[in-house]
Amino acid sequence: MVGEKITQCMKPHGEEGLETIENMNENHREISEFAFECIDVNGDERILDIGCGGGVNIEKFLKLTSNNVDGLDYSEVSVASSIKQNKDAVDNGRCTVIQADVSDMPIEDERYDLATAFETIYFWPEIQETFKEVSRVIKPNGRFMIAQGTDGNHPDDEKWLATVEGMSVYTSPELERYLLDAGFKSVESYVKENDYILVVIAQK
Repeated sequence: MVGEKITQCMKPHGEEGLETIENMNENHREISEFAFECIDVNGDERILDIGCGGGVNIEKFLKLTSNNVDGLDYSEVSVASSIKQNKDAVDNGRCTVIQADVSDMPIEDERYDLATAFETIYFWPEIQETFKEVSRVIKPNGRFMIAQGTDGNHPDDEKWLATVEGMSVYTSPELERYLLDAGFKSVESYVKENDYILVVIAQK
């Protein structure tokens, strides 16, 4: 049962997938709030939210920039939910949400000022190579923000890793090494004390 729930988190699908997205929107709120405290958006940045889920973070970013805020997810249900959540922006041409895999994004080079990944990199394949793919779509001096509910030291990490095949949990030093090896110039990390929430911001 737990394994099925995590499978839904990896790739929401069907009716249960819709329920999973609603739960994620609520359960990830604290992580999202902390991440938005850690990042400054200058008002005209073009933004891509990778693994956009239900689209609530797209909605938040649309209020902070006059530019486009796009989403990408490999779940058809998530894409539909993000489009529904941000219907006005989609209709007005300020938001496009596509179904694709982060490891091979159908996006032109250096398109975005900021890319974000909320509670999703646990399931990304070949993390360093995938970070290179993320770097490819970010402009020079652009940024990539990772937000996750564990800093790699959460008491429940081992339980989840034992339950979910293909899931990985990363510490701040590990992410910094992978990001620098993927070509980012600098990395800053922020941890919300006592909550294990980790936000990592890399600059290209």
